[in-house]
Amino acid sequence: MSYDDFPFKSLLDQKAISPARLKFKSSELGQTAFTTDPEKVKKDENGDYFLNVSGIAINDNFQIMDQYGAYNKKLYIMAVPYIGGLNPDYSGLDFSEAASLRIVKDILKD
Repeated sequence: MSYDDFPFKSLLDQKAISPARLKFKSSELGQTAFTTDPEKVKKDENGDYFLNVSGIAINDNFQIMDQYGAYNKKLYIMAVPYIGGLNPDYSGLDFSEAASLRIVKDILKD
């Protein structure tokens, strides 16, 4: 699903979520991809290159990330259509079990 299709429009309007993207490990490959397809590849103010993928940005604990890269301590997302661009292998009961365990551990650590 597209970032723009996220159902909670107030989170979009408040910039509480951000589009999913993957950072290029290699600046050279990032530059090449940026030159080839500037719609899919963006360059940030630090000169790093990112590939835009479907869905919204999350951290390793499935917390949503805002436009500034900060995570929200109270909002988690496991809905595969909205995070699948980061890892297309997210699916099934194994994923759900592992993700929910990670989320519960994160909630209980505070």
